[in-house]
Amino acid sequence: MRKENKKKIPIKGKMDTFQGDRSVVLSRKQILFIKKNPKFGELYLTCIGFYPHAKNHYRKRKYGINEHILIYCISGYGHVKIGDKVHELSPNSYFIIKSRIPHSYWSSDKRPWSIYWIHFSGKRSEYFSELFYDSAYNISSPNSHKDKRISMFTEILTVLESGFKHENLEFCNLTLGSLLASFFFPETYKTANGVSGTSPIDKAIFFMQKNINNSLSVGEIAKHVNLSKSHLSRIFKNNSGSSPIDYFINLKMQEAIRLLSNQNLRVNEVAFNLGYRDPFYFSRLFKKNIGVSPKVFLKMKKK
Repeated sequence: MRKENKKKIPIKGKMDTFQGDRSVVLSRKQILFIKKNPKFGELYLTCIGFYPHAKNHYRKRKYGINEHILIYCISGYGHVKIGDKVHELSPNSYFIIKSRIPHSYWSSDKRPWSIYWIHFSGKRSEYFSELFYDSAYNISSPNSHKDKRISMFTEILTVLESGFKHENLEFCNLTLGSLLASFFFPETYKTANGVSGTSPIDKAIFFMQKNINNSLSVGEIAKHVNLSKSHLSRIFKNNSGSSPIDYFINLKMQEAIRLLSNQNLRVNEVAFNLGYRDPFYFSRLFKKNIGVSPKVFLKMKKK
């Protein structure tokens, strides 16, 4: 990302009208219906839009607003000012302006931004505040992932533009959760779309998956991701709540369920497939993790 540019903060400019723009603002009555809906009333959107090539775009809110604002820049450049700090948005980056925070934002003069934006609120939105970065966050990823985010924005816009019947409002607010998740958890989002993560934990999990039929030690996993055993165990525990070996065993037990459910294999054959030479040890692990023995599980599946 380029250096922040605090110069040329505009005094005024265009707010919401650009050629090819799309935007929908929900009424108080519609928002009241949403807030009372138990399906999504604690996390909901209030307005959404797209401003292409938004030359001279400028907004200043002296006291902020009651919703959080997510600005997603897909091309060009722009700036967000919070307090005395100016943040630059570049292509495929986003910024979240917290509710009730004084702010201003504007498009670059030479390379105006194209942005998707959304205002969202609700009690659950406050739980995400730790994921609201104090700087513009770059979510570099393959174009296909960028297209999927844009597709979710477009879906919400298109549905709301077609009318505000209850089904439309429910669809859009349920989609909101997936859209926000794609920003807040970019590595997981990439993994869900078939791209291996680059963090040590992602690499460790991928290594485990590739060796699901073998035995692995913490040392072997740590060596693969270039970390010490203690460091790997610590970050794994903090991130997943379990040790690397417990996580590996859980992967094996999930694979055992798949093999027992979908293939005509006996318990000892499943054990050998997963690298366990002792079928009785495998059965004890299965019962400890799944709650029933493999034989009981098979009887339950047959019923």
